[in-house]
Amino acid sequence: MHGWVLRNMDGVEITAVCDVDAGKAKALSESYADSRAKVYTDWHALCEDALDVVHICTPHFLHAPMAVEALRQGKAVFMEKPCAISGEQFESLKQADAMYPGKLGFCFQNRYNETTLAMDRMLSDGKIGAVKGGRAFVTWRRDEEYYRGSPWKGRWATEGGGALINQSIHTLDLLLRYLGKPETVAATLSNHHLKDCIEVEDTVEAWLSFAGEKRACFYASNGYVADAPVILELQGEKGRITMNGPEVTLRTESGTEHVIYEQKAGIGKGYWGCGHLACISDFYECIGQGRTFQADVSGVEATFRTLLNIYGTGIR
Repeated sequence: MHGWVLRNMDGVEITAVCDVDAGKAKALSESYADSRAKVYTDWHALCEDALDVVHICTPHFLHAPMAVEALRQGKAVFMEKPCAISGEQFESLKQADAMYPGKLGFCFQNRYNETTLAMDRMLSDGKIGAVKGGRAFVTWRRDEEYYRGSPWKGRWATEGGGALINQSIHTLDLLLRYLGKPETVAATLSNHHLKDCIEVEDTVEAWLSFAGEKRACFYASNGYVADAPVILELQGEKGRITMNGPEVTLRTESGTEHVIYEQKAGIGKGYWGCGHLACISDFYECIGQGRTFQADVSGVEATFRTLLNIYGTGIR
């Protein structure tokens, strides 16, 4: 995904690729990079190379330590979600960010989806009035083969969780985009269909309350039979906005507005959203222009803290 985006950006060259599996690194380099790109199997050596930006797309438990090291080596860092798997790791990122400000960003590409931007416009136009609450549903399919082939997925120590931290963190992020940081969190974590395969949850449900008597319901499960479109709904004083995959529907007292946004080609699986190119491009522009990137450490902290609270209040 990152390779495709970088290959399609002006003024960007992939000069090095790193993976513990040299074959995978070489294959990625041959697919997206110039033939002169270096291939590494040691990420410490990569961080010592003369690079401007390092993209971290590794197992979850490595994200924070790799980012800290790369920042210390003078690199800008663009990291896949999650930003960390513990409060301690997140604090290490905050400290590194304070020492090397404006160089760290996270891949919350769904903030850039056309459906998200449409919801933003509807809210700013006041079409449903003040938001009173919301609900979100993520029902995807992850069976045993998804986990059997991975040495790190499905384990608390290396993945940091399951359906919440991996598959539905983007949807939680969007819910909080519109409701703010919750004051109260109550949740339940369950493992319904992968008990003999993984330690982490395949299903999570959470109830969240916010200032102004707002509240939300959140549900995510990997136990469905397909990767169904994500549903996110906001209830306002005068109506509601519903995002169902590529479709946004506005319902008010004056009628219904129905819009379908086509998935852009070449950006990956449809249920991921189509914001990767816009997200990564924005990060590079912010680095070049000295602007604040919206998904920097402070910009994702409420989402990450809420995620930790859900895991802390959930029943394992």
